[in-house]
Amino acid sequence: MFVVTVSLVRYWGADEFGAYNLGFAYVAVFMILADFGLSTITTREVAKYKELTEKYLGNLLGLKLVLSLGICLLLSASFWVVNRPVATELLVMILIYNLLQSFQSVYIAIFQAWEKMEMVFLNKVVYYIGILLMALTVISFRGNAINLVSGYALVSGLSMGLGMWQISRMGIRVKLAVDLEFWKKLLIEALPLLGMAVATTIYINNDTLLIGRYLGNDQVGFYQTAYKILFAFQSINVINYVIFPRMTVLLHQNNIKTAKKLVLTVVGWSLLGLIPLAGLITVERKLIMEIIYGSSFGVAAEVMSLLVWAGVIGYFRILVMNILLAQGKQKKVLYAVLGGLLINITINYLLIPKLGFNIAGLSLIISETVILGLMMGFLRK
Repeated sequence: MFVVTVSLVRYWGADEFGAYNLGFAYVAVFMILADFGLSTITTREVAKYKELTEKYLGNLLGLKLVLSLGICLLLSASFWVVNRPVATELLVMILIYNLLQSFQSVYIAIFQAWEKMEMVFLNKVVYYIGILLMALTVISFRGNAINLVSGYALVSGLSMGLGMWQISRMGIRVKLAVDLEFWKKLLIEALPLLGMAVATTIYINNDTLLIGRYLGNDQVGFYQTAYKILFAFQSINVINYVIFPRMTVLLHQNNIKTAKKLVLTVVGWSLLGLIPLAGLITVERKLIMEIIYGSSFGVAAEVMSLLVWAGVIGYFRILVMNILLAQGKQKKVLYAVLGGLLINITINYLLIPKLGFNIAGLSLIISETVILGLMMGFLRK
């Protein structure tokens, strides 16, 4: 994805790349309802009770189908009341792509619960190679954003089919299920995570939307080029991704000693690796931006270094969050995210119009620190 981003920025420039990201930020608001923690609940419960795999898989697929129809209706209705940031056709294709990804995530959640990380790896490799090939093809034939997202949707569909085949290879039947009582139980359990999904979506996208509104598409483009380096940096969260089901099982078995040892080991090695890396990126921030994107993107070097430090704090925040989720403490996670969201929106809304997009990086550092602090407080209790 990092290679894809660099290629697109060099092909489109800041203005069109900014418009492309605004489209994704707009659709993300509606995609809140696509999952809102249902996959997380599924991973947690199936990790503990493997015999319930088919029940969770079938009902989650059925529930997601209903939620997807609702999302389509809401997006269509929004076209009558909201000024769209980009072309309707692009928004529709982004929605289709995101919905297919949402279904793909169901299979990933099951692989994760079974700790079949080799299956996650295979599925992700096929998906990302497909994305890369689509991006390079569109650039070669001088295609536009609609062509690109259409290709992404096709790749997501293929990855979803691969996931279906992988599940069947595990001896698990793929069958839509409609158990309304089970749906009710799932939704009630995931309700705090719905609040967290709303808060997180606003948290992730409010900076981009505010920059677009007050500063223009080109400034969104500069900011997003810096943000995509954070996205590449956050690939380290694969560690948290792998730890979550193992932590769930250890806590379910009340094996606190091993759980603590696992956490301390991860934190120790992560600090040794992340702090020097973030420091190096900070020192050489301008050179890094200019080498990757070109000399005109040096203006985003400052915010890039701020975002990377926010990523370091965010890494540990996700680690602590997963421990709370493994314990079934969804409400505590929600309270912490809401606290950070309030601070983040306030700083961005008041200062981005006056001081520019660098403020978005600073506000992310502050809000990530607040969320981490609150979650650690809840974890100690």
